[in-house]
Amino acid sequence: MASERAKSERAKSEQQSWTPAVLVLLASALFGFLVLPYLSGGVASKSALVGQVAPDFSLPVFHGGGDDPSRIKLSALRGNVVVLDFWASWCRPCTVQASILSAMLPRQGEHVVFVGVNTSDNPERARESAERQKLPYVAVLDTDGIADAYGASSLPTLVVIDPNGRVVSAISGVMSEAEVEKAIAQASESPPG
Repeated sequence: MASERAKSERAKSEQQSWTPAVLVLLASALFGFLVLPYLSGGVASKSALVGQVAPDFSLPVFHGGGDDPSRIKLSALRGNVVVLDFWASWCRPCTVQASILSAMLPRQGEHVVFVGVNTSDNPERARESAERQKLPYVAVLDTDGIADAYGASSLPTLVVIDPNGRVVSAISGVMSEAEVEKAIAQASESPPG
């Protein structure tokens, strides 16, 4: 009986020694996945595209679209500040970024255009996500690997393009409204040419 009791106490002791380690690991993973993306803010990229002409694309529209809902051609938007939001339906921080952009859109002038670029995603899930979020801006499907051309390897990524078609900033991570406004203002101030 004493040996059974000793075995039971030893097993209980071993279980108790693992419990804190497992709890710390679990808490760390949850913090990193759920909280950290919102606290870190955007991270300015060292993109070689900054200052360069933005890679052109023509992508199919799956949400929004106005008069011509079939495709969006980036070069057709010259003369406007363009904010490209690279996102996916499975990306929680992307949902936060979309909410920020959606809230900003009504206060932007007519020469600021937001385009959601859905990448690495199932087209039907992307459509459902855009409808669920009630995105007030056009969303296109990245069928040509445009995210790679822009270096959007982590999501969300925002790329702001000036009216001359040059990349002014490329930011990965959730950007605050103030940070997005600053990038738009910087793009708006770009000299013509």
